[in-house]
Amino acid sequence: MKSTTTYLLGALLVGSFSLATAPPAQAQKKPVKEAEKINKKRNKLQADSSPYSKDQLQYDAEFAVAASSSNMLEIALGKLAQQKAIAMEVKEWGKRMEQEHGQAEQQLQAIAERAHIALPQMMGKEDRDIYDDIDDRKYFGFDKKYMRDLQELHKRTIARFADAAAKASNPELRTYATEMLPKLREHEEITAQLFERASDRK
Repeated sequence: MKSTTTYLLGALLVGSFSLATAPPAQAQKKPVKEAEKINKKRNKLQADSSPYSKDQLQYDAEFAVAASSSNMLEIALGKLAQQKAIAMEVKEWGKRMEQEHGQAEQQLQAIAERAHIALPQMMGKEDRDIYDDIDDRKYFGFDKKYMRDLQELHKRTIARFADAAAKASNPELRTYATEMLPKLREHEEITAQLFERASDRK
């Protein structure tokens, strides 16, 4: 029974990682939902042989998927800021966001692979909508809009990571969330300062 479960879990993982090279149309349109679907199947198969319950596995997977989508949003917005921002300090902040969330995403991917968690290959719809809203602005006023929305994004992310730091069952995921929190709080503080200066320039 254990070998059958291992085989089926392996097949699911191969299918999940193949999304990166040749994702089906549905995965392209609903990357988060597709990853969640794979993880639900994985959790059902793994629950009997795992030290964690199905609900614990599900919580860890949902956190990892949401964190991955958020990282991708921060990276994409950072690149956008380097293109569209007027103030050099906002361009530089965008570059830092791209780099630091890129590193965070690489860490998360390594943890997810060891934990057999499928991650989305693109950000989810909610995060994509945030990106599109910021990208829709003209160059004039971009800095203020980017900083304002980035503040809200960090509040959401900090709450999510604080919850995971307390509730995640996987030790690596819990450590990841705990170690990211000071960085995220620093990001929120600096973003607030940049927003103030962007508002003063308006």
